Amino acid sequence: MSRWSSQPYLRRGRQDGVREDILQNVVKTAKQMKHGCPPILTLNHLAHLAGVPYPFLHRTISRTYKTEAYNVFKLRKPNAGHSLDRFRWICAPSEDLLRVQRWINAHILSRVEPHEASYAYDNRHGVLEAAELHCGAHWLIKLDLTNFFESILEPQVYELFRSFGYQPLVSFELSRLCTRVRFKGNPDRRFGNKSLPAGLPYPADPRIGHLPQGAATSPRIANLIMQSLDENLQDYASENGLVYSRYADDLVFSSKNAFERSQATQHINAINECLAEQGFWLNTAKTKIVTPGTRKIVLGLLVDGAKPRLPKSYKKYVSDHLYYLAHPVIDAMAHAECRGFQSLQGLINHVSGKIAYGFSIEPDWGKKQGNRLKGICKTLELDHVIFP
Repeated sequence: MSRWSSQPYLRRGRQDGVREDILQNVVKTAKQMKHGCPPILTLNHLAHLAGVPYPFLHRTISRTYKTEAYNVFKLRKPNAGHSLDRFRWICAPSEDLLRVQRWINAHILSRVEPHEASYAYDNRHGVLEAAELHCGAHWLIKLDLTNFFESILEPQVYELFRSFGYQPLVSFELSRLCTRVRFKGNPDRRFGNKSLPAGLPYPADPRIGHLPQGAATSPRIANLIMQSLDENLQDYASENGLVYSRYADDLVFSSKNAFERSQATQHINAINECLAEQGFWLNTAKTKIVTPGTRKIVLGLLVDGAKPRLPKSYKKYVSDHLYYLAHPVIDAMAHAECRGFQSLQGLINHVSGKIAYGFSIEPDWGKKQGNRLKGICKTLELDHVIFP
């Protein structure tokens, strides 16, 4: 989408006989936009910009659809055991909803930078850069947020779009397109019995939606809404000689200074209070204090040296696959089926992805494993990823 200009708009509007006061009001509204976000004048205007039918958008916002615009299914979390939250609910948007969410993501949300302590859902190598912050630390405090996306609610999303300069009605419509209602009944207790403003061209539905995990807009919205919390936590870290990073719902604090477990516990309690004030809760089962002398892993990478490294378990996983795929006696397809893959090419693609990620962390190791995989694929006459 090219940058919006008032002059072509005014010229076309006058040619079409639109009243001058209406045209000037539109221009005034457009000039209030911040961060270079494109002006959206009406829902019909958004439908035109995103290439999505207006009736679909209106049904989704008013929640009068017969068939929900999300396909909801659950995935089992790895290493979750029999815990109550061992499943992750995924909400896959329909084709039209996905199209408008991608438009919102590309033309609005991507124009605003998240806080510097946030490393997920960005163009950077977030995992590597976040892990680098904590290299050489003697102490780690690793925290995890419970129901990260579901904890971010429709009123917060509405306020985010308002902060970009969008008018109340447009902000309401955008927030409805980016959230989903899961529970029936009273609104969330953080917002009391707040009713919808009068005069909306939609049925009054007091239920409050939340960010669905799986929507194209949820990651960036979550990062932007977390900005004030990131700022508070980074300030707290600086005041207490800590280093802070957040990757989605994974929070890590580290220290190279003299420390005690009792201090770590006090920090966790203070951080938890800060989180609770903004509607987030710690997953106590995943709260960890990592002491000196123990292995330190941040986002799956070892940070006990000067640079992040791949753990031995990761390298062994890749090496084992390559060993069995190249074994002269073991059938490669039988190995793939034994490991739960429906096709040999599927396993090759999986290993390729693992090696590609490993190359971004340890290039020498990744290049060596990539060459091994190329030789295996040549023997098996299969496609492979070309590594640098």
